[in-house]
Amino acid sequence: MKKNNNLICLTLARKMLSCVEEYELIKQKKSTLFQTVKEFCEYNKFSRQNFLKVYRRYQQEGSIEALLPQKRDPKYKTRRIDINIENKVIFLRNKGNNRYEIHQILKEELKDFTPSPSCIYNIYKRYGLNRLKKQQKQERRKIIMKKAGELAHVDCHYLSKGITIKDHPKLYLVAVIDGYSRIAWAEVVEDIKSLTVMFSVLRCLNMIQNRYKIQFEAIMTDNGAEFGSGKNVDNFNENKA
Repeated sequence: MKKNNNLICLTLARKMLSCVEEYELIKQKKSTLFQTVKEFCEYNKFSRQNFLKVYRRYQQEGSIEALLPQKRDPKYKTRRIDINIENKVIFLRNKGNNRYEIHQILKEELKDFTPSPSCIYNIYKRYGLNRLKKQQKQERRKIIMKKAGELAHVDCHYLSKGITIKDHPKLYLVAVIDGYSRIAWAEVVEDIKSLTVMFSVLRCLNMIQNRYKIQFEAIMTDNGAEFGSGKNVDNFNENKA
């Protein structure tokens, strides 16, 4: 099998060598077969661009092997990002970070070179990480506290009529929970206007501090109107006036 391959390569190289000689005769206007390069290429059934590429390679190298088809190596061998950076990108992606967050993290860690957000996206797309799985999304939402009082979570919840006093108007639950110890305190209120919720949260914070000696450093809420967010809050017009 190997002998046959060598014979095919030798035959092809000889044919290409004769084409090169004929091409040089055409350039010197000494060819008896062709008047133009176009006729020469059409007769041999190859494009002028491809032939010229082989011809120039033969001129540079001067060996008959230069006339043979060249094996094309994958481009990533010369342009691919360093494997250590790739591994770092994959690690951060599995933590649920998007391309811009990964770029910012690497920018702070790497001094010489930081891949662009589009390059980072191509890396984790190559590994099938362009769409986060359920576990990765949960990992991203996870906030780990190191001590009690580091972060308080505040939210409101509507109490359905089945668990409230009969014939009573709507009731709501305002709760504060410590992100580390999970100690919580809640109050029942009749509405969730911004002022009502604010004073209720303050009372919950005071109760947790007095009873459990926990004083919070930060408080996290959602973007609900009861926390003074959005254009439909009840105190929007008052503040504007």
